[in-house]
Amino acid sequence: MEQINCDVAGVYLAIHDLGVAPVVLLKTRDERYIPIFIGLFEAVSIHSALNGPPPPRPLTHDLFSDTLTALRAGLREVRIDSIDDGVYYATLFLDTQTGDLSIDSRPSDGIALAVRKNAPVYIDSGLMAESAVTRDQLPELREFTEYQV
Repeated sequence: MEQINCDVAGVYLAIHDLGVAPVVLLKTRDERYIPIFIGLFEAVSIHSALNGPPPPRPLTHDLFSDTLTALRAGLREVRIDSIDDGVYYATLFLDTQTGDLSIDSRPSDGIALAVRKNAPVYIDSGLMAESAVTRDQLPELREFTEYQV
């Protein structure tokens, strides 16, 4: 299947009937969005990498990014490739000294690494057709910084 390049539009708080939840928004060039609900730690990590300043001590995703660098491995891309019962799945594609690797990943972890490594994030075109929404179809969104103290 064809892969569609996405930008990480940001981390937000989504307001919906069940309450408030962190969400990372992926945006395509044709102004469609993929909202992926994520955990609080991952939201803080992605938001920090996008907006700075860097934390005083490395977060887990910083550690993994630094480890890849120390091992002379590169993150070539992150692909969000499937969804099952509302849960997205992703794959990391790494370039290493011993060859290419693909590793199963949660999308939020893959996105957190991609932002740090300036690696592209792709979504499968079939999944895009199934999951993408326009801006007016998104839940009410608030800035993530409203949550942070």
